[in-house]
Amino acid sequence: MTAANLSGQVAVITGANSGIGRATARALSRAGAHVVLAARTRSTLEAVAHECSRNSAQALAIPTDVCNESDIQGLMSQTAERFGRLDILVTSAGGATFGPIIESRTEDWDLLMNVNLRGTYLCCRHALTHMLARKSGHILNVLSIASQMILPGSSAYTASKFGALGLTKVIAAEVRSEGVKVTAVIPGAVNTPLWDKSGGDLDRAQMLSADDVANAMLNVIAQPASIHTDELVLMPPLGVL
Repeated sequence: MTAANLSGQVAVITGANSGIGRATARALSRAGAHVVLAARTRSTLEAVAHECSRNSAQALAIPTDVCNESDIQGLMSQTAERFGRLDILVTSAGGATFGPIIESRTEDWDLLMNVNLRGTYLCCRHALTHMLARKSGHILNVLSIASQMILPGSSAYTASKFGALGLTKVIAAEVRSEGVKVTAVIPGAVNTPLWDKSGGDLDRAQMLSADDVANAMLNVIAQPASIHTDELVLMPPLGVL
């Protein structure tokens, strides 16, 4: 397979300080794309930017709260002002909590809806302003297998991801004829720091790696303009886990 060449393209990645977001930033920068890294913590973002800057592409760290619309507007505007274009958006910011619904907390429900669903909406909405103006671009929303199947003990997470998948499909239908691609990235369990906070007794050695997910997305981004990949479903060897 020919190595992906994204030289000169500009990518915004949310949740870029760890996990899938970090792996994606590194993969895209290796392929030549300039990367704009967004997450809440400046120090970790700058560490990832330093990793990416070892490649020929530029890396810009912009501390961002995906729940804050003015932050998102600023993120997309700064990207367009700095580079003159916005080609790729990867929404990888997200969170999860697990447990029976009777033991759940309303504040956790609200947080996951804000980050996983509203945050995805805000990023897509404001990135599209720039993409539609140029009639080109590619949005990849990192979701979860929980957007397609019921996982007991994950009411807020599942509801937010089901909603984000529906949102992704609506956006894809609206912009397909305008030159913008939209892909729902749907992985099974991925070995990321999310599990450090969320707990569980899953065998993380059997999970997908963040690098595998990032490389799969890179391959989709590098496809010819004539190919639209609406859904990218990625599963560990043993299944969902």
